[in-house]
Amino acid sequence: MEEKGSIGIPKALMFYRYFPFWKTFFEALGWKVICSDEVGKRGKLVYFEDSCLPMKLLVTHSVLLKDRVEHLFIPRLVSLDRSYIMCPKFRGAPDIIRLATEGSVPIIDETIDLRTREHSLRSSFLRIGQRLGATVKESKEAFQRAEAFSLRFKREWGDRINALPLKQLFQMEVSAPLTSRGEMEAGSFRVAFVGHPYNLFDSDINKDILSFARGLGMKILTPDLLSEEEIDRQISGLSKEIYWSSGREIVGSLFHFLSGGVDGVVFLTSFKCGIDALLQEFVKRRLKTRGEGTFTPFLILSLDEHSGREGLTTRLEAFRDVMEERKGKGKISDNQISITKH
Repeated sequence: MEEKGSIGIPKALMFYRYFPFWKTFFEALGWKVICSDEVGKRGKLVYFEDSCLPMKLLVTHSVLLKDRVEHLFIPRLVSLDRSYIMCPKFRGAPDIIRLATEGSVPIIDETIDLRTREHSLRSSFLRIGQRLGATVKESKEAFQRAEAFSLRFKREWGDRINALPLKQLFQMEVSAPLTSRGEMEAGSFRVAFVGHPYNLFDSDINKDILSFARGLGMKILTPDLLSEEEIDRQISGLSKEIYWSSGREIVGSLFHFLSGGVDGVVFLTSFKCGIDALLQEFVKRRLKTRGEGTFTPFLILSLDEHSGREGLTTRLEAFRDVMEERKGKGKISDNQISITKH
């Protein structure tokens, strides 16, 4: 299909879960997809609003992309679940970017709200296709192709996360080595890293801590490997409902991994994220109800633009020492349960 132009996708927020779907859809309709680069040490954040670091990065990446593309793709994410909602910041993201870019580039800001048929994923992307000049048939075929590729990509996730550098995780033309799983099983700690996708996989936020963890002999597991049924089962006993879909995933994943099957759990949070602050309380209360000696080592790292790689790696090295001691003694003392960085 002849190339029709370029669509820019900021490398921020839910890019780190849905990019394989988004890219496949737009390319199937004949559009070139251009992503922003990591901000890195030499980059500079655009402080358009006083918000959490992930939202600041969305603004920064959008500003960096605006002069390179015909459209920016900033969907208005209201709900990615049939019953629960996203953080309100996601709803206003297109409006924030429109102000930050001073209207210099058209923004594809289609609403996605899986609680309604009108704004279901399929309906929303069919409207996006129509806006880009595609026929209904072309949009349906592109949507089906995107769904199929996204499922294949997800099946490879366990290998990708343990074999590829962080910067290559979402380069879809790069495949994980087939031998990676067997190589990683031998002599390694099984460690679950839990958090919002952007906290886990955006090196501008976490300073590429996953690569360092792998270098310390850790085999990484993430919430993407768990089913929705398992998440629901883990949070079914809570006295209060969690209305944010991402929050339910995080708490359910933490409960699952902390109950066993791994050598340690790391929770990556964003400073100024009200949802993360509340989720920590859910988890801490659950831990207090368990008997002494039954805990899985648990590390909480709070990240912002002032976080340094050296501080994060020092804490991760100490965390590995805790896991080694636990393996040697068979249990863990109270003062080893949680190490928190503020």
